[in-house]
Amino acid sequence: MMKQLPVPLLLCCLLSAFAHAEDADKAVARREPQLELSEPVTVALAPPEVKAWGPYQFPGLARLSDGTIQLSYHVEADSAKAYGLPPARAVSADDGRTWKLLPREKAGNRAAVAWQSPPLRLPNGALIWARQERPLKTTDLKLPAQPIGHFVNYGHRMDWYRVEDLSPECADGWILSRQPAKATQSTDERAKVRLPGELRHVTEGVMPRPWLQTLFLAPDGAVWAVQYDNRLVKGTLKKHFWPMILRSTDAGRTFDLWSEIPYAPDAKADPKAADRTGFTEPTVCFMADDSVLCLMRTTDGRGPGPSYLSRSTDNGKSWSPPAVFDDLGVWPQMLRLKNGVTLASYGRPGLYVRATADPAGLSWAKRVTVVPPGAISTETCSYSALLPLGDNRALLAYSDFNLRDAEGKLCKGMRVREIRVMGSNAK
Repeated sequence: MMKQLPVPLLLCCLLSAFAHAEDADKAVARREPQLELSEPVTVALAPPEVKAWGPYQFPGLARLSDGTIQLSYHVEADSAKAYGLPPARAVSADDGRTWKLLPREKAGNRAAVAWQSPPLRLPNGALIWARQERPLKTTDLKLPAQPIGHFVNYGHRMDWYRVEDLSPECADGWILSRQPAKATQSTDERAKVRLPGELRHVTEGVMPRPWLQTLFLAPDGAVWAVQYDNRLVKGTLKKHFWPMILRSTDAGRTFDLWSEIPYAPDAKADPKAADRTGFTEPTVCFMADDSVLCLMRTTDGRGPGPSYLSRSTDNGKSWSPPAVFDDLGVWPQMLRLKNGVTLASYGRPGLYVRATADPAGLSWAKRVTVVPPGAISTETCSYSALLPLGDNRALLAYSDFNLRDAEGKLCKGMRVREIRVMGSNAK
C-alpha cells in the first residue's frame, strides 16, 4: 500500500513541480530564436498589365565577387518553353536597402544562368554555377513511337523516354560555368553525370535539357547537386518524383548518384498523398552537429500539401523517414547563420519564415508571417531566397502580387526584407 504524503508536504511538492515546469518553459523560451523583420523594400515593379503566372516571380540571391548583392527573378511565363532564357537582375551595394536594375541579358546561343543558380565558391577559390540550356523542340526530334510512361501535373503531361532510345543530342546537358580563383572570365563545360536509368521527358512540345538544379558545398569539400526528377529503377519508371543527391569529388567535373529520399508521405497528414507527384524542390542544409537536413515540397496540381523534413547522420548517404515539417510549403529554403540559428522560408498560401537554434534542427520555433495567406497565387508565388548579411542577419527575397505603382495601379513586384535573429542562446 502506497504511503500518502501529508497535505502540506503534497502541496509543496506540487508547487515545486509547477515552478520547475515554469522554469523549464522560460528556459525554452530563452533558447527559442525570435525573428525581427524589417519593413519591406520594393526592388522591381511589373507593368500593371502583367498579371500572368510566371513574370516577376521566383527570386534568387547571390553575393557577387565585388561584395554587392544580386537579386535574380523570372520574367517569362512559368513554362518549359522558357527554360534557358535569362532572368532579370538587380544589384545592391548596401545590403538590400537600395537597388539598381540591370539591363537584361539578350537570349543567345549560350545557356543562361537560371534565377536559382548562384555561384558556388570551391575550397580552392574557384567559382562554379549551373547553366540551363534552351529546350529542344519535339518537331526537330525523332522520338520513339511511345513513351515508357507519363505524369500529368498542373494540366501538363510529361512523357518519359530512355536516353538510349534517343538521338545523341538529347543526351547532352549538365552545363557548368567555371571561373578560376582571381580570374575575371569563366568558361562553360559539360559535367559528366553518371545517373543509372537516366531519362528525358517531353512536355509542352519541348524536351528540356538536364541541368544541375541547386549546388551545395559539403563540409568534406564535395559538391552536391540536389535534384528532383525521374529515372528507371530496376527497369521500372518510378511512380513519383523524389530527391536525388548527385555528388562530385572533383570540383564539379563528374557527378555520381550518392543517395535518394524515396517518396514516403504521411497519409494521415495528407489525404491526397497517394496521388501526389512526389517529393519535389528539395533543399539541404549542413548542420552544426554534422547532420544534414533536407526539406521537400509535396504541393502539386491537386492543391497544397505538407512540406517534409528528412535527416542524414552519415553525410547524406542514408536518410531518416520523412516527417511532416509544416502543413504547407513550396520551394523551401534553409540558411544556417554563424550564430548557430538556422532559418527556413516557405509558403503557399502566403509566405513564412521559421527558425531553430537546435544544432540538429529537430526543434523549430513557430512560423512567422511575411506575406499573409489569401487565395492561392493571388498574394505571392511563395518562392523565396535567403542570403546571410552577418552572424545574426539575413536577407529574404520574395514576390508580392499586391503592390501599387506611382499611379496607384495594382502591380506584381519583387521585394526584400532583412531578418534579424533576436533572443537566442545559440553559439
